[in-house]
Amino acid sequence: MSDWFAAVDGAADARLYEVIEKTKDHSCLYTGEYDDDTKMALPYLVRMTRGEHFAKLWSASEGGRFWGILCQTSLNMQQLRRHLRKFTTARLPLGDVVLFRFWDPRVFVPFVENGTEEEIAPFFKGIDSIIVDLGKQGRKKYIWNKGLKIGNLAAG
Repeated sequence: MSDWFAAVDGAADARLYEVIEKTKDHSCLYTGEYDDDTKMALPYLVRMTRGEHFAKLWSASEGGRFWGILCQTSLNMQQLRRHLRKFTTARLPLGDVVLFRFWDPRVFVPFVENGTEEEIAPFFKGIDSIIVDLGKQGRKKYIWNKGLKIGNLAAG
């Protein structure tokens, strides 16, 4: 059975942190102790549970706000978090290591649509599909099955 999780960019909207904290099943993608201002801007993984305020808010308000990406997976929260944490940094061609904000749809889309198979396939390991909302550009669904499959979804 697959569940939906949101990889949420806490920096996208300061109001998200309070709502995330009230969800039953959520986890920060980073480890460590942070002050309150920093906690509000970190990326979080949130199970999309029908009836919870966060899921309702996402459905009603996310369109074009770039709050994050939705992942459908049979992995549990802990497994998905462990998997996604591998991708929070990237090595540039000259060797510099930088923050890789894959949870931002404006970063995820160029990565997945322009990356090589060696870069993209590991990201999708254990993930059935990913949905991103790009505002006026609409929603897209990404599936990796021996190659990238991209589908356009109706907005709304």
